Amino acid sequence: MSKKIYIIDGYNFLYRVFYAIPPFSLKDGTPVNAVFGMAKILLNLHREDKPDYLIFTLDSKSKARMELYPEYKGTRDRMPDNLKIQESIIMEMLKIMGIKHMKVDGYEADDIIGTLVTDLGKNKENNIFILSGDKDLYQFIDGNVAIYDTMKHKIYHEAEAREKFSVDPKHIVDYLAICGDSSDNIPGIPGFGPKKAESLINEYGTLESIYENIENITGKTRETLENNREIAFVSKQLATIDTNVPLDNFSLTDHIFAGRNFLTPEVIAFFTEYDFRSLLPKEHVETKNFSTLRLKQIPILGNSEIHTCLELLKINKKLSLATYGERFSLSGGSLYFGGDEIYVFETNIVDLKPFFKEVVSQSDDYKVIGYDIKKDLERIEAYLEGTSTEIKTGQMGLF
Repeated sequence: MSKKIYIIDGYNFLYRVFYAIPPFSLKDGTPVNAVFGMAKILLNLHREDKPDYLIFTLDSKSKARMELYPEYKGTRDRMPDNLKIQESIIMEMLKIMGIKHMKVDGYEADDIIGTLVTDLGKNKENNIFILSGDKDLYQFIDGNVAIYDTMKHKIYHEAEAREKFSVDPKHIVDYLAICGDSSDNIPGIPGFGPKKAESLINEYGTLESIYENIENITGKTRETLENNREIAFVSKQLATIDTNVPLDNFSLTDHIFAGRNFLTPEVIAFFTEYDFRSLLPKEHVETKNFSTLRLKQIPILGNSEIHTCLELLKINKKLSLATYGERFSLSGGSLYFGGDEIYVFETNIVDLKPFFKEVVSQSDDYKVIGYDIKKDLERIEAYLEGTSTEIKTGQMGLF
């Protein structure tokens, strides 16, 4: 029976999620955007993709590559502090979710992935998807092995890989040997970019074949090849993934993903602790209103309350805003400036144009916060009807 196997390039995945999702933190300041992003993707994979197995791999430094080329990955910055803080939380989350990770000292995640793919791919009933954005992993694409870029929602089989690189997946290593890879600091041949790599490979095939036919190559291309033979083959070695990592204790059954209860009480408790309300089943979401938040509602009925709101706005320099109504029609909402009072209004009772005109005219001075701020602004803009000042997200410093 056919099995769907997902293999995740852990740190590659982690970095991409971290930079894809805008920063946000818990009340105590702990950043959690990468934790949330990882949780959401894993939850979606379980609900929608339903892989039979999911293997999460982690990097260790490659001793062999560092010995071969000490500058390997030397251009990479250290992990950002806001991501480093989240790393241990994500590892804790994986454990709670029952997702085992694989890490082998002296080997990168790519090597573990290569070893797994080589072994598991022998069974043609295994459909294997590598979840990563790394170029060098494209070398494993085959009939039953594909790259799955979850950020772009695209799966690369042989045809898609050739469209992307203009060379066959089996020649990706030769491609990187020629044009290099800045993300891993693989040098390649100086002055040779993707187009030159594509041209040489499609004419001669492998790097070895290019040099075997060097007498057929003329001009500056031949000179550059001859002067950089050593670094070209070093680059190929750096890009070649080790498929013989010792995985003595590996058992595919340890990584069963489909067919089990994913939202266990422990996972729900974790999501609740980190306030990932959107990931919780509806029955576990605690609904809150103004009374449970211990906020006193003050109706805006006239000029007195409007004046108070304007003063609070000028003092606090920020406003939490929520509105309701049609997309381009404002019916009412709430204004919160901090403290224990929240001001509520209905536009059929009071004219709030003086307040919103102040917010717009002094937009550089105030920070406006909202859950669905785009719709809020559309309603307010329509409400102000033809004023010369347009409300734009960028103008008001929103996030």
